[in-house]
Amino acid sequence: MVTKEQLAQINNGLDFAAYMNQWQATNALPMTGLDPVARRTRFYSRYNLDRQERVERVWSPSPAFMEAVSAAPGPSTWLFITEDWCVDSAYSLPLIRWASEQRGDVTLRILLRDTHPTIMDRFLTDGKRSIPKFIGIADDGFVQFVWGPQPEALRLVREHLMESGAEGSVVSSSTVDWYADGGWLTVEQELADVFTRAVGT
Repeated sequence: MVTKEQLAQINNGLDFAAYMNQWQATNALPMTGLDPVARRTRFYSRYNLDRQERVERVWSPSPAFMEAVSAAPGPSTWLFITEDWCVDSAYSLPLIRWASEQRGDVTLRILLRDTHPTIMDRFLTDGKRSIPKFIGIADDGFVQFVWGPQPEALRLVREHLMESGAEGSVVSSSTVDWYADGGWLTVEQELADVFTRAVGT
């Protein structure tokens, strides 16, 4: 369950348009004076905006996904916890945003992980603040479903690379390559399964 106070905080989160406006405004700021970590994060953010826009251009929902979206429980608040530098977010949010717009009884709200730690800590992955996290919440605070931070197939790829001693840069580039090869279709399949399993909750 999510408390009334937490649900109120979630409902005061960003809608998709506000999130995109904030993201684009941040990317438009000069990088002069940023420390190396902040500069790298800004680069990730800029690349992710391009990646998200590509998914929005080329992706078309499958009949199975459309059916699952229609069957998902409601009314609901769909919470998406992220940061704009998160590559997994760039490839999953377009699908979630589209799905939310098909439902008159669903409200999509986006919270930034680093500014909402108490909400984030409600949905940890193996004790970590891994993002993105996608959560369906009923009006009474009941959690209908949770997905994230990434597709299981990609998690296994990353796990294998890390166990084999691959450097972080190799793991990161492999993640991008996996998504660029159409990995968002796997996201679509997982989300369809999540919606279907949540029916009746």
